[in-house]
Order: sequence, then C-alpha cells, then structure tokens
Amino acid sequence: MSYITDKFEAGEVKFQDGAAGWFFEEGFDGNPEFRPLMDDAMEELHRAGYVDDACVLATKTARDAHTEWSLNIYRKAQAQRTPEQIAEERFEARAAMGPGVEMVNIITGEKWTT
Repeated sequence: MSYITDKFEAGEVKFQDGAAGWFFEEGFDGNPEFRPLMDDAMEELHRAGYVDDACVLATKTARDAHTEWSLNIYRKAQAQRTPEQIAEERFEARAAMGPGVEMVNIITGEKWTT
C-alpha cells in the first residue's frame, strides 16, 4: 500500500464534481476548500482500480482551475504588501543571496536587486 491508497481506504480522499482531492475546513482564503490531487496520486489510485479515467480527467481539470485560483490569491496578496513587508522580504533576500543579486518573482514578474 502507498500513502495515497492508505488515505483512500481510510476515507480521507474526498470527491467533488467527479474530481478526487482533499477537503479543508479552512483553505487559503479562510473558506472551505477542495484541493484536487496531483497526477502521481491519481496514477496510483487509477492503477489500484479506485478511480476511473473520467475521475482522472476531472481531477486534472479541477487542479488546473485550483492552481490558477491559488496563483491569483498570491498575486493579490503580493500587490497588497505594506512597505514594511516588502522591506523585510528584501532584507531576507539580501541576507540569503548577498548584495547585488538580481531577483525575479516568477509568478508576479516583480524584479529587484538585493
């Protein structure tokens, strides 16, 4: 047995609109959240006969939508940082990378030099 098949048999894998995933009472934004499983977990469940092709596809579709939703929450949070938060992040980057290093947030595109 693997981690995911153990969790499936324990009833911890939940289903929403045909997709398999985890349910959290309080998600990223403080509201209940369904997080679809990743491809490797779905492959294991499919191979074990727990889910069919339709569930695998529904989970991938739901995960793609969830990823975009999560990235949008992150982008919004980054845009709303206070000057103090930005200064702290820059200080930490400078401490980790040294001075004069060009940094890029690959999600927001923000660029700065430590």
